[in-house]
Amino acid sequence: MPLYIVGLPGSGKSAVGRILKEDFGYDVVDFDEILKIETGKSFNDVIKNNGFQTIKSFEGKFLKRFKKFEEKIVVTLGTISNLGLFNGKIIYIKIPKEKFVKRLKKVNKKYSDKELDNVFEEMHSIFSQKADLVISSENKTKFDISKIIDDFYRKNYKK
Repeated sequence: MPLYIVGLPGSGKSAVGRILKEDFGYDVVDFDEILKIETGKSFNDVIKNNGFQTIKSFEGKFLKRFKKFEEKIVVTLGTISNLGLFNGKIIYIKIPKEKFVKRLKKVNKKYSDKELDNVFEEMHSIFSQKADLVISSENKTKFDISKIIDDFYRKNYKK
């Protein structure tokens, strides 16, 4: 069963995924890369031009497609399309709300503080409740987070 890395945009999921792949040798699928291949657009471009609902839709499609892959680490887009599509352990990389708001405001200035607060609260609440492991990104490098995930993987999966 796959191990899913979730977290709000700006939490460092893709950077951690690269470290897990390049330094630790894991088989990693990054939905940001799949999104770019399938749409020709980056995550930021899709958020800016099409919004969260489009990202959620893509994430749902990708989760269905990669559900059958065993022993992969799947780096998600950071939304919650459908929790029923997660059929493995979930690791949540938690960031402060201010960092999330700053990241999204940089991508698209039209988002109001209230909209971003609502998105943060909804996703943070669900991720916190459903995750098998929550990692706070504060005062940790991406490598530190990757090492925590490696330890978790070794305890819960065969490597």
